[in-house]
Amino acid sequence: MKPLLSPREMAAADEATIASGTPGFVLMERAGRAVARATVTLAGRRYGARVAIVCGKGNNGGDGFVAARVLHREGVAVRCLLLAEESEYEGDAAAHLRAMSRAGVKPRPFETHSLSYHDVVVDAIFGTGFRGRAEGRPAKAIEAINSNGARVLAVDIPSGVAGDTGAVEGPAVRANVTVAIAAQKLGTVLHPGAGRAGRVEVVDIGIELGDASLHLPEPSDIGAMLPARSVDAHKRSTGSVLVLAGSDGMSGAALLTSRGAARMGAGYVTLVSTSYVDHAKKSLIPEAVSRIVADHSELGPEVLAEFDDDFDRADAVALGPGLGTGPRQQALVETALEAIDVPLVLDADGLNVLAEDAAALRKRTSPTVLTPHPGEMATLLKLSSKDVQADRVGVARRAASDLGCVVVLKGAGTIVAGPEGPAVVNPTGGPELATAGTGDVLTGVVGALLAEGLDPVSAAIAGVFVHGLAGGVAGVSAGGRGTVAWDVAEALPAAVGELYE
Repeated sequence: MKPLLSPREMAAADEATIASGTPGFVLMERAGRAVARATVTLAGRRYGARVAIVCGKGNNGGDGFVAARVLHREGVAVRCLLLAEESEYEGDAAAHLRAMSRAGVKPRPFETHSLSYHDVVVDAIFGTGFRGRAEGRPAKAIEAINSNGARVLAVDIPSGVAGDTGAVEGPAVRANVTVAIAAQKLGTVLHPGAGRAGRVEVVDIGIELGDASLHLPEPSDIGAMLPARSVDAHKRSTGSVLVLAGSDGMSGAALLTSRGAARMGAGYVTLVSTSYVDHAKKSLIPEAVSRIVADHSELGPEVLAEFDDDFDRADAVALGPGLGTGPRQQALVETALEAIDVPLVLDADGLNVLAEDAAALRKRTSPTVLTPHPGEMATLLKLSSKDVQADRVGVARRAASDLGCVVVLKGAGTIVAGPEGPAVVNPTGGPELATAGTGDVLTGVVGALLAEGLDPVSAAIAGVFVHGLAGGVAGVSAGGRGTVAWDVAEALPAAVGELYE
């Protein structure tokens, strides 16, 4: 997996590399040269290309000075525009500013009209430590870059995007390409910052990264997680999932969860639900085995004893979608947490009924995966949805640690965090998943992977990744609009195939 760095981790890596003997001046030279190469590629030519580089007064500006010097030497018509007085630059940035001037590139103050008639504008205004709202001259420069019409290359992170959360509180650069120094930064994978970064290209400049606390999975990582199936595999050996979901009026959630498990490869799916759900299941998922609760429109704790043989044969249980949130469902979930001794994935109403007793999750002795959306996460932790979205990584980690579970915090840039170890930001998925029921499909997908024997962290990471790919496959088939959750479930086999292309 590729490392993802927070601003604090990047600063620590910088300091460690400098302490081990590589001067900061040299690192800045390497970074600037990488920016220059990427700029030429984006411009599509070297001779005759016109490039404007807008430099803030920090180290990002220093990278810009190196890029300007290198581009000038290679025949590019380059203009270096300053957002501070020359006397305000310090350290390595000041040294590279002097080197650029000696090489024949004379810096000039930024003016809005300075960006006219350029092929590429390089954003070297703010670095990854930026938080808050851009004001004054930097804000005007950002707005001018966005309205100019030239292609835009951002150094490390688009200016105006918070490096640790991806938050955008004011004007922020919209880049075509972001050149990430040493590793991709968290703010370019979390939204809305991710939407400003364009294509992210990571360049190695010799910084010693150490162990990152965040990772970005790639298709090869996910493909390696999925177990190969032997020629003598049978329906029980490929995983048995029991789905405990649905109620009268909420049959779709139970069916989508079951379909997600089946299409992800579970060899045996048992649906425990109400008779209302069973009527729909027979025509839509004939391969799933039904266990019907008679004389009830909703599920309660008695199902655990009534169908104990089915629970005994299950390799994993998916609990919660469409369940309802009344006293009987609360009793069911609380009892299930203690009685079910196989891996469990808990979603939707299964989470909502635990709002007053989330600590009950810590009593589980078998692996548990929670798959909340931001609203469910807020309810579970007694936060506001705004608080959750403001620090998605931190909230997911806190929940995983406090509750002793693997947490899948859904949304754009889904977070997977375990009680220990690095967290993961999922890179797949898009607006195709913004439709009712796709979360239920994901519950079934994760359940299938748990049943197949994956550890809970791997099941969550792989499940979210493949689910996101399936959304893309389904979106293409639907022409970009009109994708529904059932389409996503049906696209799962094709999505798995993409892992090995």
